[in-house]
Amino acid sequence: MKCNWLLLALLATSLPVAAGEMYSWTDANGTKHFSDSPPPASVKAQKVKMKGGVTSNEPAEQQQPADKNAGPALAAAAGYAPEDIKRNCAIARQNLGVAEGRKIPVDAQGYPTDLDAAKARQQEIDRANGQIKLFCSH
Repeated sequence: MKCNWLLLALLATSLPVAAGEMYSWTDANGTKHFSDSPPPASVKAQKVKMKGGVTSNEPAEQQQPADKNAGPALAAAAGYAPEDIKRNCAIARQNLGVAEGRKIPVDAQGYPTDLDAAKARQQEIDRANGQIKLFCSH
C-alpha cells in the first residue's frame, strides 16, 4: 500500500513538467525544431504552450484533394496491365450494382429481419467501392 502512495506522489509531481512550455524555431536550413529547452539566444523562437495534448500556434495544413487517377496509377504501379485495370473497374461497378440492388427483407418498423444478410450486403458494397476507388478514374 505504501508503494501505491509513493507512486501516486511521484506521478502528481511529474504532471506539471508534462504540461510545461515548448519552444519552436526554424534553423538556417529551414528545418523546424521543437524542444522543451530554449534555443540559443541568436535564434528567434516562439513559445508553444502544451496542455495535455499537442498544440501549436500554426494553422493546420490543408489536406490536398486526392488525385482522381491515383487509384488506377497505384494499380498500374502494382503491376496491373491497363486492360486488367479497365476490366477490374467494370467488374467492380457491376458488383456494386448487384450488391446495391439486393433487397433485404424488413419488418414493420423498417429494420432488417436478417441482420447477417444486411451485414454481408454492406460488406459487399464496401468491397466494391474500394475496388472502384482502386481501379476506376472518377
